[in-house]
Amino acid sequence: MKTRLFLPCCLTAAACLLAVSCQTAPKPADPVKPKEVEISATAQADNAKLAAAPQEAAPPALPADHWLAGTSDVPDMVPATIAPDAPRVLLREHGPAYLEQIGTERVLHLEGSHYDMGFQHGALMKDEIVQAAARIMAIGNISWKGNFAESLDEAWNRTSAHLPEKYKEELRGMADATGLPLADVQRFTIFPELFHCSGFALWGKATADGELLHGRVLDYMRSAGLDKWALVIIQKPQGANAFVNVAYSGLVGSVTGMNDQQVGVGEMGGGGAGKWDGMPMTFLVRECLESGNTLDDVVRIMRDTPRTCEYYYVISDAKAENGRGMAYGVAAFPEQIKFIGPNEFDERLPHPYEDAVLLSAGGRYECLAARAGKMYGKFTPQTALDLMARGVSMTSNMHNALYKPKTMEIWVANSTVRHPACNLPYRHYDIRALMASKPGK
Repeated sequence: MKTRLFLPCCLTAAACLLAVSCQTAPKPADPVKPKEVEISATAQADNAKLAAAPQEAAPPALPADHWLAGTSDVPDMVPATIAPDAPRVLLREHGPAYLEQIGTERVLHLEGSHYDMGFQHGALMKDEIVQAAARIMAIGNISWKGNFAESLDEAWNRTSAHLPEKYKEELRGMADATGLPLADVQRFTIFPELFHCSGFALWGKATADGELLHGRVLDYMRSAGLDKWALVIIQKPQGANAFVNVAYSGLVGSVTGMNDQQVGVGEMGGGGAGKWDGMPMTFLVRECLESGNTLDDVVRIMRDTPRTCEYYYVISDAKAENGRGMAYGVAAFPEQIKFIGPNEFDERLPHPYEDAVLLSAGGRYECLAARAGKMYGKFTPQTALDLMARGVSMTSNMHNALYKPKTMEIWVANSTVRHPACNLPYRHYDIRALMASKPGK
């Protein structure tokens, strides 16, 4: 049996429940489809590890009249909480780049050429990047059957031919700033192609005010303690779209992001490890954020770019449909791609809704669909955050994000070793305001 390690499971919410629109998104004939959306093997393994560990006391039972009551029988299901506002504190700077802290969370600001942004990232986060890269290698050497470093190098060598030079320059900048060999930075960057979640989008009739909400759940290696390197990264690339990336120190690609063109992207890992003759998934998402001005642009980029492995996405655009908003679910394989729009049935996602896209697997998908139906037409940011509670988020839940692309707002929660992200407070960020001014020292 092949051992496959998957990228973080993702829940993408954007007032669009997963369905296919053939008018905007081309639909290939006779697509090759798996029997169902595959759950991340890494998330499943982490769930098992966490289940065997001493358990925290269950939180107080939900009030009987809370809308989540009865939607799952997991003992630690709690509604989402939002952290109180906190001042912005400047921690350190490097040229135009800087790191700030808001409450207990950190925001990294980068701008300029890709080399400049890589160097800024490396200079401001050097110690954490070195530690995180070493942690990933240690985990991989234990979990991966075979020589982990050789597999990483093979993945890099096969994907790098499809990687735009600008991203290679960003990695060179990071290597120069941290002092790490370029090969080590490349290995750290490419590891998601070896380690292979849930997503939703809601808008129009599905939300209380009609505006698009796009959510993403990352179920991954919570037990590994990577949360200590969690960042919200705001980047202003020279000649490209500015965007926000929910990430970790040293990660140049993206799995959770939104740009200043009101476009959002979230990813969910599937199978296919070893199919590496295409652009690495994290850079495909990054390219959609940097170059995608519209939903049609993102469709084109995903359709026309050589792809690796097996991945699923929720993509959204608050400007689409004359400002009404629109989203697709995407089933992407190296050989073919399918775009699933609102209110379209798919055998892997059998509960379509108008103005909504839902993406998950197994019982989590059933829970997600049932919750979406229960609150259909009433979703606000608060209830969309509730939607990602345990039952949808796994025990391994590492981070959750909710985007409101029209206003460039985002809510983010990160896990700890003791608690999944969905059970911890979400921090609200007004990305436009953060980009417009810099905090004082």
